[in-house]
This record gives sequence, C-alpha cells and structure tokens, in this order.
Amino acid sequence: MLPSLFISHGSPALGIMDNEFSDFFKNLSKKFEKPKYIVIVSAHWESQELLILSNEFPKIIYDFYGFPKELHEKKYQAKNSIKQVKNIKNLLKNKDIDIKEEPLKEGYDHGVWVPLSLMYPKADIPIIQISLPKSYTSKELFILGEALQELRNECLIIGSGSITHNLYDTSSDINAQVKEYAEIFDEYISKTIKEKNIHELLAFKEKAPKLRENHPSQEHFMPLFFPLGAAISRDCEILNKSFMYGNLSMQTLLFSN
Repeated sequence: MLPSLFISHGSPALGIMDNEFSDFFKNLSKKFEKPKYIVIVSAHWESQELLILSNEFPKIIYDFYGFPKELHEKKYQAKNSIKQVKNIKNLLKNKDIDIKEEPLKEGYDHGVWVPLSLMYPKADIPIIQISLPKSYTSKELFILGEALQELRNECLIIGSGSITHNLYDTSSDINAQVKEYAEIFDEYISKTIKEKNIHELLAFKEKAPKLRENHPSQEHFMPLFFPLGAAISRDCEILNKSFMYGNLSMQTLLFSN
C-alpha cells in the first residue's frame, strides 16, 4: 500500500533550482513504490464547491510572476485520467460526498506541477486534481481523505501546501536565519503529528501557536487534512525539516500504511 503525503511545496522557483531543496523532491519518490496514479489537493486551486479536474488534456499553469524566464518556459507534459476521475466521483457519491467535474480549468497549478516535475520528471503518471473548497473545514477535508483510503493500493494521495506560509515576511535570502514564530509553529505541528493528536490538529484555529504570524490566510495549511484523513495508521515520518527565505517551512509528512 502506498503512503499519503503532505508536501510543503516551497517557492515556484524550485522547478529550476539545483540545491538541497530541489534534491529533496528528486529523491522523495525513491521512498515508496511508483503509483499508478496520483490524487492531489493543492492550495492554489480554491473553489466554492468540491470540484475535480476533468480536462482531458491539461496544461501547466504559470500562476506566478517575478520569476526567471526559464521557469515560465519549463514544460511538464502531465496527463489526466478521465477513467479515474469518473471512478473517484462515483466513489465519493456512494459516500454522500458531492463532487462536480470541472472541464474548463486549464490545467495544473504550480502547487501540483512544480513538486511533481521533480518527483516524476518523465510525467508518466496520471494526475487527478481535486479542488480546495473555501467553505470546507479541516474536518471535512479529513473526511474527504478518509473516503479515498481504499485507493491507496495503487494511488499516491497528496496534499500540497505549506506548514508555514507568510509571504509578507519572507527574506530575499533563501538561507536566511529562521524566524522564531515559524520555528515554534513548525515544531508544534511535528510534535502533534508524532503524538497522533488528530483532535488537536483539527482544532488548529484554537490550538496552534503563532497561527496568524504563519498563516495570514489558511489555504496553504488546509491541504494537510486531506492526506491525514487518507492515512490509516496515522504513523508518520517527518521529512525535510528545513526552511526557505527565513520563514517558509519545507516540512513534508509521509503517512505510512
């Protein structure tokens, strides 16, 4: 059975970097078997209701600005699987979770294609993207992940966001000294995950220290609850305890079977 993953996807520039941060993603896929397909929720596709990308020929979206031309020219010929889209839609319907197909979205945002282009550069694994509904609570995302647990024999389930994400306070130096508030929050998440304290995680709005400093908005934290729900034993390997630009945690969580 494949794990489920939460990845802190970092800067879009990771797609063209050659350093310890990009090397981590290049080596991450060696830790488990190659999946037949991937189901991913990204912080960068928010929606009013729960949607699933049904564009048969998705492109990659350069949903950023101020980065080198090389990044805007990078190609990643990822593909969708309409068969799996239909299967997931039916599976969720049978569990009373309403999800609608979205054929008009152009393709994959950088929270999807940047890390996956490093993990699977051949682009030979179908990627099924599910949206992040603005109305969803942490519990609802957890339940969504739970509903897809049975797919893990063949499927890698991923939440793509960031353990910390305050772009208003980043440094221009990728190796800047880490801000104290970011370290406190990052370590709190690690500790709570290790203790398998799911109830406290679900109540992060009331429980988590330094929440506002680390998440002025919460869309980058919310994808965590999707792979957490998909985890069966809740056993977790905490990976990549590093930071970019002084406050962007790159912590990745691998939930084993």
